[in-house]
Amino acid sequence: MHFYRSGEDDVKDGLTRRTLLSGLALGAVPLRARGSEAPPAPAARRLFAQPDLDFLASFALGATSYGSAEAGEVLAAIDRINAAGAAYQTYFDEFIALARRLSAEGDAALRAGHKETARAASLRAAHYYKQALFVVFGTSTPGDGARVYGAMQAQWHRAAGLFDPPFERVEIPYEGTTLPAYFLKPDRSQRRRPTVILNNGSDAQNIDLWAYGGATALARGYNALIFEGPGQGAMYFERHVVFRPDWEKVITPVVDALVARPDVDPKRIAITGWSMGGGLVLRAAAFEHRLAAVVADPGIDESWASFPEILHRVAGAGDSDAVNRIWRTQIINDLKPVERFTIMNKISIFSRKFEEAARAGRVGDDFYDAAKAIQQFRFADALDRVTAPLLITSYENEHTNPPGTAEKVFARAKEPKKMIRFLAADGAGDHDAPLAPQRRNNAIFDWLDETLRPPKTR
Repeated sequence: MHFYRSGEDDVKDGLTRRTLLSGLALGAVPLRARGSEAPPAPAARRLFAQPDLDFLASFALGATSYGSAEAGEVLAAIDRINAAGAAYQTYFDEFIALARRLSAEGDAALRAGHKETARAASLRAAHYYKQALFVVFGTSTPGDGARVYGAMQAQWHRAAGLFDPPFERVEIPYEGTTLPAYFLKPDRSQRRRPTVILNNGSDAQNIDLWAYGGATALARGYNALIFEGPGQGAMYFERHVVFRPDWEKVITPVVDALVARPDVDPKRIAITGWSMGGGLVLRAAAFEHRLAAVVADPGIDESWASFPEILHRVAGAGDSDAVNRIWRTQIINDLKPVERFTIMNKISIFSRKFEEAARAGRVGDDFYDAAKAIQQFRFADALDRVTAPLLITSYENEHTNPPGTAEKVFARAKEPKKMIRFLAADGAGDHDAPLAPQRRNNAIFDWLDETLRPPKTR
């Protein structure tokens, strides 16, 4: 099977289904970048033979550091999934069942007046619903994303209300609607404090940012804001709004909302971007100069570079008619389940047509327009306009971006800047350090402490 240019009979650069699918059988989350090989997990910590499930489940174990998962529960669930035959459906079913059990335990604890137990159960239930939500497009009920998101969010919201002080649910004005957000404070005072905006990535949820910044921020005396922008959380699963490349249009309203608060120090507002958020915050900081510190975790220059070379070749096979004809007639129907899921999960956040198709259990068929949309996400094009102190992280064995991406971004960035490298020898070598959130948080917040420290007065 060959690819041809529209109206031509010449084979397009030797593209065949075999070469395409060798590029898509990635088994990593998200799509493996050009030139990047995802090393298999060491045998001592391998949870699943299927690498994307193994990577996903690693976050559940890492979340135990901050109480949003329990190691025994997670490992028991993994054993049951493997015994049933590890697949997206069995993974989904098991984590849904676990989340429901924890939700019921939280209900019972709350009725009995055991608020600490209820909060702990709700945090864990929210994380387990998130585990199921991630794989929903690979199941027999791909349209259940909004339902599962709602169940997850209900548990997160209940847990948020059981902290002292409770997390404040806020709606940030945004282009005729609002961005859902939670404002976290370390105490009930109205004292102005440094505040960190926790900017999620492409497929994590509010509950993830409790482990990746929220808990640490409170422990160190910061306020924290967790929000959902286009392509994220409720904006994606309930409102069906996909990502936008001009992320400053999202962050500026967030900063507006923070500077208006009496408990926020407007001169000490920082932002951390996690995963794809590492690129989003670079773009935002180029235009939003009220940010006092910026963390790109990791440093990312563009989204399209994180997609396999073979998809670049498909997208460049001709005009829209030629590309889409290849996609519809020679690709979609032959995709294996892992390949279908990978395509549905990672392109739908950029393309409304792909998002609609994914909810219906199909792969979107307008690949040309989707590829063009993804190519607009060029985070580092305006890097020279970033004036805030900048921290860029990189991860050994990074598999979602081309090798050396963070280092290249760092080299282009202006001073003041710093780079932190997380290593496999410390258990932090994978993308986002799923098994080492404490190491990641401590390194990042140490830098924030130093950067945001008020100048000494004479």
